[in-house]
Amino acid sequence: MAGRPQSPSSAVCAAAYPDTPAEFPPHLQAGAMRRRFWGVFNCLCAGAFGALAAASAKLAFSSEVHTGICVLGIVVMAFTNSLMWTFFSRGLSFSMSSAIASVTVTFSNILGSALLGYVLYGECQEVLWWGGVFLILCGLTLIHRKFPPTWKALPQKQQ
Repeated sequence: MAGRPQSPSSAVCAAAYPDTPAEFPPHLQAGAMRRRFWGVFNCLCAGAFGALAAASAKLAFSSEVHTGICVLGIVVMAFTNSLMWTFFSRGLSFSMSSAIASVTVTFSNILGSALLGYVLYGECQEVLWWGGVFLILCGLTLIHRKFPPTWKALPQKQQ
């Protein structure tokens, strides 16, 4: 133990563990999972606020509402739309790519619109619509997963 001095900056030096890689891959580095979580969370919130903005616009511009409810719907639409853009820009800043953020917001918006349409207006979606939502979810899953590893060719033995 006295033969190898420890570096003053760390309690354990990297040379003490020769089989351990020096650094983690980017998706396991400190803070990467936290950034990914907050990116997805902000994009889900953006989609939900976008759906709420659309539902309030439908309420505001329907022909059977009182003028006060129409004005309230327009105010709620403007407020939730600004929240949607705020959360979307935050989601873009946390995400690894704009494609991931855009598809996540779109998926959240579609599901939020379906839920609000059912709760507020009694709308039911068809099976084909839900099939499209499932395909969007499959695509979202594919772009959220990490890229496959690249295989390096083994060196050939020379005789």
